[in-house]
Amino acid sequence: MRAWRVPFVIGGLARLAYGLGAVLAPEWMGGRVAPTLRNHPDPRMNLRGFGGAQSAIAIYTLTTATTPARARSMLRLNMLVEALDAGVSVLEWRDRGEFDRVAAGGVAFNLTGLACWTIAFAALRAG
Repeated sequence: MRAWRVPFVIGGLARLAYGLGAVLAPEWMGGRVAPTLRNHPDPRMNLRGFGGAQSAIAIYTLTTATTPARARSMLRLNMLVEALDAGVSVLEWRDRGEFDRVAAGGVAFNLTGLACWTIAFAALRAG
């Protein structure tokens, strides 16, 4: 595997793991790496929908980032998703009036994702 591809595989697999966890085990994810669901069907459905979107992005990234040119397109998509998701967590922090564990976790996950995609950008530039 070419070195530039490694962060795409790691980032894609991490996004896929989270996404599939949200789709297949939302109650388990809730309160651990997602907001608590408290056995309510609407937030469970929302978490599953979010997981489905994350899974789709991951699968598309893993299957499309096969050349440097295609990887650049996937890089933009993944960085945009991480930045917007971090922004959502910041908005939630504001609306909650405190930086609680859930909002902090959302920011931390997305900053970790942005770090991964920054490494991918550097790897692509290095060739």
